[in-house]
Amino acid sequence: MKRLLLMIGLLSLSACNSAGAVDRVTLLDGTETTLEEQIAGKPAIVNFWAAWCPFCKEELPLFEKVAREHPEISVIGVNLQEPLSTVKNYWKKDGYMFETLLDPKAELSQKFGVFTQPTTVFLNAAGDILFKKNGPLTEEELAERVQELSRNVPIQSENTSPSCGSGSLVCNGGSSPVPSLLSDWYQGQVKHLIPLTDILSGGPSKDGIPSIDTPKFIAVNDATFLAEGDLGLLLTIGSDTRFYPFRILNWHEIVNDTVGGKPVTITYCPLCATAIVYDRTISRGISEFGVSGFLYQSNLLMYDRLTDSLWSQATAQAVVGPLTGERLKPLRSNIVQFGTVQKQHSDAQILSTDTGQHRDYSRNPYEGYERDSGTYFPVRKTDTRLHAKDLVYGIVVGGKAKAYPLTILRKSGTINDDIDGVEIEVVYDAETQVVTFQNLEKGEEIIPLYGFWFSWVAQYPTTDLYQE
Repeated sequence: MKRLLLMIGLLSLSACNSAGAVDRVTLLDGTETTLEEQIAGKPAIVNFWAAWCPFCKEELPLFEKVAREHPEISVIGVNLQEPLSTVKNYWKKDGYMFETLLDPKAELSQKFGVFTQPTTVFLNAAGDILFKKNGPLTEEELAERVQELSRNVPIQSENTSPSCGSGSLVCNGGSSPVPSLLSDWYQGQVKHLIPLTDILSGGPSKDGIPSIDTPKFIAVNDATFLAEGDLGLLLTIGSDTRFYPFRILNWHEIVNDTVGGKPVTITYCPLCATAIVYDRTISRGISEFGVSGFLYQSNLLMYDRLTDSLWSQATAQAVVGPLTGERLKPLRSNIVQFGTVQKQHSDAQILSTDTGQHRDYSRNPYEGYERDSGTYFPVRKTDTRLHAKDLVYGIVVGGKAKAYPLTILRKSGTINDDIDGVEIEVVYDAETQVVTFQNLEKGEEIIPLYGFWFSWVAQYPTTDLYQE
């Protein structure tokens, strides 16, 4: 277990070694203090937050409740380098009574290895880190941790001993005891291919982001809620062509449909921009898929409604649960603008905003996210060869992953490439925005994954990158 030694100031977090005192931080009234002074020898919850963070806004009232109901626990906020006026107004507006500290030089953030918002650290009275959560906590998780703090029982940190090996992105399979986060899903032992400790709650609970299971469609000319430049997934099976706008998928992420007689699930992860269609036939039969509320490497973990297995949306593989190791079959689809549908597919059916849910489909809940290099949730591997949110098409050939930036595809039109001796042809159609990949050796089409660069790297950390 990592140990935090609280002495004259807060000393560095390390494997039992100190690295010098942290500069003093302040309360909102400007009084200089230290984290040690605020903890006052009690078990403590230290929450790193920011006013712009929507998940922080949901969490802070929960911490206020803990502070009021558990005087035996010190609850401390640490603001992430925002102006004093912003922090004061935010704290006063919502009436929070527990202390929050200003950390203008990010000293505390660095010492605790904070790289996402929110981050919460749980300490026992001796200063041991019992648990650290990167990303939002559910109310149930927080209640469990508060009980453990009250009992002062040491527990394993999510970030110290992944069940599949420290630092690994995947593991060789097997089963492990069910962690508290998944206790409503499984009992006893559970099979898995990814470290269970790297699974994060995205905030909403199971089906809190509702999939569309009885989709309705309208004609192209009736889709007045869409602009020509609006992107979406275009799927054609036989004579049946349908368009699923990202404007709707932003709010639902999954559509269970039957197209051309084939049961399909249309999937989109707004955090990663990963968009792909799968055949929803699994070994147990034809299943609907839903949004679990969990993330792995910032990517959507779907679940099938026959076995409650968790599936990676980006890799098509079941990664936790009874069907661990099974794969879904990807289906050919295209990411195009609505204007292309209007010109090229005037007989297509357009997913309707009549979803049975009350959502403002004129608003993008992730507005501006695609321009920011940061992510809401942590990933273990980053790569600066491209901007984190640059769009790429990724493929895997013979176990070798390679990404092709959309900007280069648009410029080049056709690319002939070689992946470990396999000749690949990539064609971008400027008129339709359609991208096709062909394995020339086998004469077969390759189904690519469209998404942000950071997400492709998070799933395939040793990926190659096509460059001019």
